Amino acid sequence: MQQVLTCIIGGLGFAIGAACSYLRLRRQVRWAPAVLRVTVTLALVANVGHMASRFRDIGVAGTFQYSFDDAVLLATLLGLMGIGTHLAHALRGVDGFLFIMATVVQSAALAIVNQPEMHVTGRAWFVSHSIAFAISGTLFIAGGVAGVAYLLVNWMLRRKRPTTLVGNVASLESLERFGRWTPVIGFPFFTYGILTGLCGVWHRPDLKVGAWFLDPVLVSSLLVWAVFGYLCYGSLYKPQIRGKRAAVLSTYGLGLIVVAYLFRVFFSLLHI
Repeated sequence: MQQVLTCIIGGLGFAIGAACSYLRLRRQVRWAPAVLRVTVTLALVANVGHMASRFRDIGVAGTFQYSFDDAVLLATLLGLMGIGTHLAHALRGVDGFLFIMATVVQSAALAIVNQPEMHVTGRAWFVSHSIAFAISGTLFIAGGVAGVAYLLVNWMLRRKRPTTLVGNVASLESLERFGRWTPVIGFPFFTYGILTGLCGVWHRPDLKVGAWFLDPVLVSSLLVWAVFGYLCYGSLYKPQIRGKRAAVLSTYGLGLIVVAYLFRVFFSLLHI
């Protein structure tokens, strides 16, 4: 019951936050920012309270044996990132996309409320695997939504009929800068998450006899790693892979992350 209540409070809080972000930018509704902060704060408090109770009851290592708690952690980090961009005037508009992604993750967690404990290694060091993926996932998603926002703003400007919305959202320069550095910061965490995941496979004798390397989560994660690795390399060393090209790559990466997450929740043999 606590898990369902956490999903409902968190999902509604983030969804209302996304709607208020739209009203603030599109309709210039004055009360929208205040409602956004209150509802998102309630969602974050519910999620943090849930995680704290799980840490108290079964410990940190035990908590991250469950896919539901991994999802709550990711939704919480996305909500925090959304609040951060909401308070940053230069990134106005990005918060709405992040709250939408937090809503999706929190709502999807309802499907795995009763999912049993994963048969992964219970060693304390393996906690860092879940945390690294949550951090990198948040940063990659943030970079991806910045790419989507960049393409939308660029499209509106190219129409040569800019709406009032263009003047209320982040500039292309701010979106490009944010979308460039978030993947660069998240890439080492994602690499670490993959490496610790492979170490976890090594500690599971039941997986050594099967074709675990064909697991859809591993395959899709390697594709995400390749896309964002190329994006990071281009951002640092190839000036031509910036602006619209970088935004397109980030958008593709965001799509791959969504696919990898769905595989992780519903189809992965490595996480059962």
